[in-house]
This record gives sequence, C-alpha cells and structure tokens, in this order.
Amino acid sequence: MGFDLSSKTPSIAYLNMDGTARSWVLISAISTPYILWLLFKLRKFSWLISFFVFVLVPFLYNYFILTSINARLLVSGIALLNWEVFLFLLKSSYKSWREPDFNNTPGSDIE
Repeated sequence: MGFDLSSKTPSIAYLNMDGTARSWVLISAISTPYILWLLFKLRKFSWLISFFVFVLVPFLYNYFILTSINARLLVSGIALLNWEVFLFLLKSSYKSWREPDFNNTPGSDIE
C-alpha cells in the first residue's frame, strides 16, 4: 500500500502565512503615521493619548521588557486586540466630528 505524498492539493505552505503577516505589518506601518498625523491636525488629542496608552505602550512593553515567549504572545495578542478596538471606535465616532476648515487654520498645509 503506497501513498503519493506529492499530491496536487494545496498544503499549509501554499497559504503563505508569513507573507500575509508581513503584508499586514506593512499596511500598519504605512497607515499608523497617517492616522496619527490626521488626529493631530484635527486636534483630537484625547484620541492620540488613547493610542499611546492602549496600543503603543503594550507593544513597546512587549518588545523591550518581556523575555518569556508565552508572555510575549499574550501581550502581542492584547496589543493587536487593542489596535482593532481603537480602529473600530475611531471609525464609529469620526462621523460625528465637525468638518475641519483646513484653509483658515493656523499651520494648515494649504498656503
């Protein structure tokens, strides 16, 4: 009885999870500075503070202080969950913000 191990069905390597994870990191690395710049320009300082407390502090704590692998996995999961909750709350609340007038504000990008 023989088994053909070279079947044409896709394996777990076909899904390329490492590439998917790297693409999400790239998307986050590009979108985070834009979101922070936009919150600063709109003078939403409470949102900036909540970003630093709930998203950046757990990430930095995980990156610089923790040495245990299990603790790192737990804290990175918490940081990811905090990032998702932050984006969800930001998305659900920005519709109620007043439309900014970038033309007449001091320090605007439009000259």
